[in-house]
Amino acid sequence: MKNLSSQNDKHSPFLRIMQKGHKKTGYKKTSGNLLLTLSENDHKRIAQLIAKWIEDKREKSNSAK
Repeated sequence: MKNLSSQNDKHSPFLRIMQKGHKKTGYKKTSGNLLLTLSENDHKRIAQLIAKWIEDKREKSNSAK
């Protein structure tokens, strides 16, 4: 009978790639936390910019009609 716990030890291909990259770059948790803190609101600013582009495009298409 197969040991079920051995299935839990297998990692996804993505996780294996990330771990390999961490070894190559000398990743440290403190550095990762710092980068996360510094880029925390980037996704919000990107979303606002995209929303503005969409709004501008709608205004242009409405004024062209």
